[in-house]
Amino acid sequence: MKLRVFLSALVLLLPGLVLAQTPQAVQAALDYQLRENVCSKPKIISEDKSITAPAQESSGVSFFEGTSTADVSDIDTYTRKRAQRKEKRWRKCVAVYKEDLLGDMERLKGSAQHGLTQEQSKTILGHMAHIQKVYMSPEGVL
Repeated sequence: MKLRVFLSALVLLLPGLVLAQTPQAVQAALDYQLRENVCSKPKIISEDKSITAPAQESSGVSFFEGTSTADVSDIDTYTRKRAQRKEKRWRKCVAVYKEDLLGDMERLKGSAQHGLTQEQSKTILGHMAHIQKVYMSPEGVL
Protein backbone atom coordinates (compact mmCIF):
# COMPACT_ATOMS: atom_id res chain seq x y z
CA MET A 1 0.00 0.00 0.00
CA LYS A 2 2.77 2.42 0.91
CA LEU A 3 4.65 1.53 -2.25
CA ARG A 4 1.56 2.22 -4.38
CA VAL A 5 1.07 5.67 -2.79
CA PHE A 6 4.74 6.47 -3.25
CA LEU A 7 4.73 5.45 -6.93
CA SER A 8 1.54 7.38 -7.65
CA ALA A 9 3.00 10.49 -5.98
CA LEU A 10 6.20 10.01 -7.96
CA VAL A 11 4.24 9.73 -11.24
CA LEU A 12 2.39 12.95 -10.42
CA LEU A 13 5.52 14.88 -9.42
CA LEU A 14 7.87 13.60 -12.13
CA PRO A 15 6.53 15.80 -14.97
CA GLY A 16 6.84 18.83 -12.72
CA LEU A 17 10.46 18.01 -12.01
CA VAL A 18 11.27 17.47 -15.67
CA LEU A 19 9.61 20.70 -16.78
CA ALA A 20 11.10 22.75 -13.96
CA GLN A 21 12.58 26.08 -14.89
CA THR A 22 16.27 26.43 -15.51
CA PRO A 23 18.26 27.58 -12.49
CA GLN A 24 18.98 31.29 -12.25
CA ALA A 25 22.75 30.84 -12.74
CA VAL A 26 22.19 28.85 -15.94
CA GLN A 27 19.72 31.41 -17.27
CA ALA A 28 22.18 34.21 -16.52
CA ALA A 29 24.89 32.27 -18.38
CA LEU A 30 22.60 31.77 -21.37
CA ASP A 31 21.69 35.47 -21.47
CA TYR A 32 25.31 36.60 -21.06
CA GLN A 33 26.39 39.62 -23.09
CA LEU A 34 30.05 40.55 -23.35
CA ARG A 35 30.68 43.73 -21.40
CA GLU A 36 31.85 46.72 -23.38
CA ASN A 37 35.47 47.79 -23.20
CA VAL A 38 35.32 51.47 -22.21
CA CYS A 39 39.08 51.95 -22.29
CA SER A 40 39.97 54.38 -25.05
CA LYS A 41 43.39 53.94 -26.57
CA PRO A 42 45.41 57.17 -26.56
CA LYS A 43 46.53 58.69 -29.81
CA ILE A 44 50.10 57.75 -30.59
CA ILE A 45 52.46 60.64 -31.18
CA SER A 46 54.70 59.90 -34.12
CA GLU A 47 58.21 61.12 -33.63
CA ASP A 48 59.48 60.45 -37.13
CA LYS A 49 58.21 62.98 -39.61
CA SER A 50 60.20 61.93 -42.66
CA ILE A 51 63.49 62.87 -41.08
CA THR A 52 66.52 61.98 -43.08
CA ALA A 53 69.71 61.10 -41.31
CA PRO A 54 72.71 63.30 -41.97
CA ALA A 55 74.62 62.06 -45.00
CA GLN A 56 78.08 63.03 -46.11
CA GLU A 57 78.47 64.58 -49.54
CA SER A 58 80.87 62.93 -51.91
CA SER A 59 82.37 66.27 -52.93
CA GLY A 60 81.67 69.71 -51.64
CA VAL A 61 82.25 72.22 -48.95
CA SER A 62 79.73 70.98 -46.40
CA PHE A 63 80.49 67.72 -44.70
CA PHE A 64 76.93 66.62 -43.96
CA GLU A 65 73.57 67.19 -45.59
CA GLY A 66 70.21 66.38 -44.12
CA THR A 67 68.58 67.30 -40.89
CA SER A 68 70.60 67.87 -37.81
CA THR A 69 70.13 65.92 -34.63
CA ALA A 70 68.40 68.92 -33.07
CA ASP A 71 65.56 68.53 -35.56
CA VAL A 72 65.07 64.83 -34.85
CA SER A 73 62.33 65.36 -32.26
CA ASP A 74 59.75 68.12 -32.36
CA ILE A 75 58.06 66.81 -29.21
CA ASP A 76 58.95 68.35 -25.88
CA THR A 77 59.41 66.26 -22.76
CA TYR A 78 56.14 67.39 -21.19
CA THR A 79 54.13 66.15 -24.18
CA ARG A 80 56.07 62.89 -24.31
CA LYS A 81 55.59 62.18 -20.58
CA ARG A 82 51.92 63.10 -20.82
CA ALA A 83 51.50 60.60 -23.66
CA GLN A 84 53.31 57.96 -21.58
CA ARG A 85 50.97 58.57 -18.63
CA LYS A 86 47.93 58.26 -20.90
CA GLU A 87 49.22 54.97 -22.28
CA LYS A 88 49.94 53.68 -18.77
CA ARG A 89 46.36 54.54 -17.68
CA TRP A 90 45.00 52.82 -20.78
CA ARG A 91 47.04 49.65 -20.14
CA LYS A 92 45.83 49.56 -16.53
CA CYS A 93 42.21 49.99 -17.68
CA VAL A 94 42.61 47.12 -20.16
CA ALA A 95 44.14 44.92 -17.43
CA VAL A 96 41.15 45.58 -15.13
CA TYR A 97 38.76 44.85 -18.02
CA LYS A 98 40.49 41.55 -18.70
CA GLU A 99 40.31 40.60 -15.00
CA ASP A 100 36.56 41.23 -15.12
CA LEU A 101 36.33 38.99 -18.18
CA LEU A 102 38.06 36.20 -16.26
CA GLY A 103 35.47 36.59 -13.50
CA ASP A 104 32.71 36.30 -16.09
CA MET A 105 34.38 33.17 -17.46
CA GLU A 106 34.41 31.60 -13.99
CA ARG A 107 30.70 32.36 -13.52
CA LEU A 108 29.93 30.74 -16.87
CA LYS A 109 31.95 27.68 -15.86
CA GLY A 110 30.16 27.55 -12.52
CA SER A 111 26.76 27.40 -14.20
CA ALA A 112 27.57 23.88 -15.40
CA GLN A 113 27.21 22.47 -11.90
CA HIS A 114 23.42 22.81 -12.22
CA GLY A 115 23.32 20.42 -15.16
CA LEU A 116 22.99 21.58 -18.75
CA THR A 117 21.34 20.33 -21.87
CA GLN A 118 23.37 19.97 -25.05
CA GLU A 119 22.00 23.22 -26.51
CA GLN A 120 22.65 25.14 -23.30
CA SER A 121 26.23 23.90 -23.11
CA LYS A 122 26.88 24.88 -26.75
CA THR A 123 25.56 28.38 -26.09
CA ILE A 124 27.63 28.83 -22.94
CA LEU A 125 30.77 27.43 -24.61
CA GLY A 126 30.22 29.93 -27.45
CA HIS A 127 30.14 32.77 -24.92
CA MET A 128 33.30 31.44 -23.30
CA ALA A 129 35.10 31.21 -26.66
CA HIS A 130 34.17 34.83 -27.40
CA ILE A 131 35.53 35.91 -24.02
CA GLN A 132 38.75 34.03 -24.73
CA LYS A 133 39.23 35.78 -28.08
CA VAL A 134 38.77 39.19 -26.49
CA TYR A 135 41.03 38.28 -23.57
CA MET A 136 43.83 37.11 -25.84
CA SER A 137 43.79 40.27 -27.95
CA PRO A 138 46.40 42.80 -26.86
CA GLU A 139 43.96 45.71 -26.74
CA GLY A 140 41.03 43.82 -25.24
CA VAL A 141 38.91 44.32 -28.37
CA LEU A 142 38.28 42.10 -31.36
